Amino acid sequence: MPKPLILLGAGPRVYSDFTLAQIAASRPVVLVDAFAPDWAHPYLTHHLAADPANSAAAIAAVRSYAAGHQVGGVLTYLPAHRLTAARIAQQLRLPAAPVMALAACADRLAARRLLAQHALPLARWAEACDASAAAAHADALGYPVVIKPRDGAVTMHVRNRGEVPSAYDHVCRAAACPASDSLLVEEDLEGPEVCAEAVVVDSTDIRVLAITRTTAGPPPARQVQRRSVYAHDKLLHHPVLRQVVTRAITALGLTAGVVHITMTCTSRGPRITDVNTHLPDDLIPLLVQRATGIDLPQIAADLATGRPPNLAPTRQRAAAVHFAYPSATGRIEHLKVTSATPQPLVDRFVLTQRPGQDVVSTPYASSWGRLAHCVAVGPDAATCHTTLDRMARHLTVALSTPVTNSRAA
Repeated sequence: MPKPLILLGAGPRVYSDFTLAQIAASRPVVLVDAFAPDWAHPYLTHHLAADPANSAAAIAAVRSYAAGHQVGGVLTYLPAHRLTAARIAQQLRLPAAPVMALAACADRLAARRLLAQHALPLARWAEACDASAAAAHADALGYPVVIKPRDGAVTMHVRNRGEVPSAYDHVCRAAACPASDSLLVEEDLEGPEVCAEAVVVDSTDIRVLAITRTTAGPPPARQVQRRSVYAHDKLLHHPVLRQVVTRAITALGLTAGVVHITMTCTSRGPRITDVNTHLPDDLIPLLVQRATGIDLPQIAADLATGRPPNLAPTRQRAAAVHFAYPSATGRIEHLKVTSATPQPLVDRFVLTQRPGQDVVSTPYASSWGRLAHCVAVGPDAATCHTTLDRMARHLTVALSTPVTNSRAA
């Protein structure tokens, strides 16, 4: 039997159940978390009661366990715990990317400085220590711009100088930035947003296994509304994009793991806007598996335990997910799917809110305010999008004041 894999954090079931199930399919899993949620129990062989957000406590718990048990590797799919996981792996002399490289990727400013030193194509950016500096940088870059924290998923798209102070304050509060932290002001590039799902087997073997295309909602939050993966996406063989991905991973010093690189395809070519060194969220591992057969969670676990990963595609399909947001702000009175007819191309349709919860309208929503998501699988991306458009019409939500009835966006 394979040695157990230490996993830091279970995460929310709605986005983590597929990933954990795939990891546990071929190896024992020992969870490090403050508590083990009921839904995760079938996938676990042991639970270490320690909060992975408390790095010292998590490290102590794993070291104590490792003193009496064999450990095959250490992994997390939650971005908040990636550095702790790498430190534990380093202390136990297990496979992992260098902690310094992961730390640089976790800090957008540090990552951009490294990428700029290696002449990688980036969106133009500036560092701002307060709202006044952010406004000055935005004026210089030209509107629209994006305001981002140094770490975290919160972003605000700003269309003019008058929107800068509130956007800056919102990002600081939502990302829980320390008072001394600066933010990033970045040009809002024109062009489709794509993500390269890459795997670093070692420093000389870097593969782009899938391309995720993203459709964003309205500003200022511009939350993700749809993601799609197509096994025959032409960008998989785009020489410039592949070169940019390889050069970026090399410049950042990443030597192993799954890497998710977000780019905007501009008229001047791809421009990097983010690099994430953990399994992608938003059900992207599920989409990649349904479209190509490539199992990103299994690959991440193999790399964490020093096993050769299987990178070969076994499917030639497409898969897409639609995230539904409320079109108005209010409290949910009821939320339901009106069609009970089986849909052969629908992989899953999951409600992610319940009556009594407060929600915020799409332009200001967060990913936690999503009402539901629907995943479709088909022969091509167009078929998936048609299915999702049709299914979106079957989701209805009734809100209390100020709006009594609303169609989900």
